[in-house]
Amino acid sequence: MDKSINMKNYFLAAIFLTIMGFASCIKPPEYPIEPRIEFVSVTKTNFNEITNDVSFTVTIYFEDGDGDLGGTIDDSVNLFWEDSRVPGVQSPFKIPFIELQGNHKAISGNIYATKTTGCINPGVETDSFTYKIHIIDRAGHESNIIELPAMTVVCD
Repeated sequence: MDKSINMKNYFLAAIFLTIMGFASCIKPPEYPIEPRIEFVSVTKTNFNEITNDVSFTVTIYFEDGDGDLGGTIDDSVNLFWEDSRVPGVQSPFKIPFIELQGNHKAISGNIYATKTTGCINPGVETDSFTYKIHIIDRAGHESNIIELPAMTVVCD
């Protein structure tokens, strides 16, 4: 009986060491230190200001090699929207602090940002526009710029 217990323990130890060996061979992803973003989806692109139906959520995929996305203080903003109807003007949004997972700094995942929109051109029945978005990490590295699909809002 002792011999079978020893063989069983030996077998379990061998399986455990094999699994640990494979796990240690997995390399963490390598991303640049500048964040990179991709448009994933938007909940809607047509709005009606008359019925106050003017809110949407965009999903953005991100990668960051040094893992320093998200704000650490309450007033820090790090995602910026630019409305095509007012070029050069950016609306801020705060990405919450993103905790590092594991022993490596590279992170990736999705950001969900909600925004309201509306008509800004007086006298038009329908307003059409797009948004451009970029993010900045805590070290000040800027991401690429993504553009959302065309949006339309019924004004009157």
